[in-house]
This record gives sequence, structure tokens and C-alpha cells, in this order.
Amino acid sequence: MKPISIVRAAVFTLFLLLTAPLARNQQATRRDGNWWVDEDRASKLNYVTGFFDGMDLGNRFSYWGLEDDPKSVTAAKVIGSYDSYSKKYLSEVTNGQLVDGLDKFYGDYRNRRIDVMGAVWLVVNGIAGKPEAEMQKMIESWRKNAIPPQ
Repeated sequence: MKPISIVRAAVFTLFLLLTAPLARNQQATRRDGNWWVDEDRASKLNYVTGFFDGMDLGNRFSYWGLEDDPKSVTAAKVIGSYDSYSKKYLSEVTNGQLVDGLDKFYGDYRNRRIDVMGAVWLVVNGIAGKPEAEMQKMIESWRKNAIPPQ
């Protein structure tokens, strides 16, 4: 084999080795069911912990700008809405329970294109006791509106 052919083969092999993980990582940047099912339990629990922390920070962001008039109608509505939704959908929900719910939800291949935020919304509705017929309508709507893979 000529030296140039060996160099070309080595460069080509190196290229393949370097680009294979890139293709997987590009696909895995979208936080949907395809990403979720590839994660291990510890990663899922860490993600959900961050999700709950993000909820708390998002809540604070929503009213910090209203500090000049904390008793304003807007501030009261924002705080009331967050408190109402979090009490109804998130109180008493554990990280493990949410991970189990997402695992079950994404166990149905038809739900894999739904992003994790949407899936969390659907799972906490189920945990909160939304009737099965309503859940199926919601899930079907989310499936129809899910972003197709790129």
C-alpha cells in the first residue's frame, strides 16, 4: 500500500471516529423522549431535581421585577397563579415519582417527540387525578403538535 493511501485511510478513520459522537450529541440536544430513554436513573433524578429548582427560580423571576409595588394586582396574580398551580400539580410529588411517570409516559413510542416540559405537564396532570379520557385528549394534542425530528 502506498504511503498516501495509508494516510488517507488513517484520516478517514479518524474523521469517522470524531464525527460519530457528534451526530449522537446533536440528536441528544433536544430534550424529548428519545433523549429521556437514553438517560440512566441517576441522570433522570438529577434532571428532575434541577427542574424543581428551576421552577422555584422561575417563580422568583416572575415577581422580582414587581418589587416596587409588591401589592399590585399584577404581583398578586403572578404569585397567586404560581401558588395555585404548584399546590395542585407539584405538592407531594417526589423526584422519583416524576421520573417514574416520565419513564411510563415515554414507554409509549408515540410520545417520544414530546419535549420533556410538555411531558412533565402531562404527567403531573395524571398524578393530580385528571380523568383518563381528558388525559388521552391532552396527550393526543401534544403528539400532534410535537416538533418533528430534524
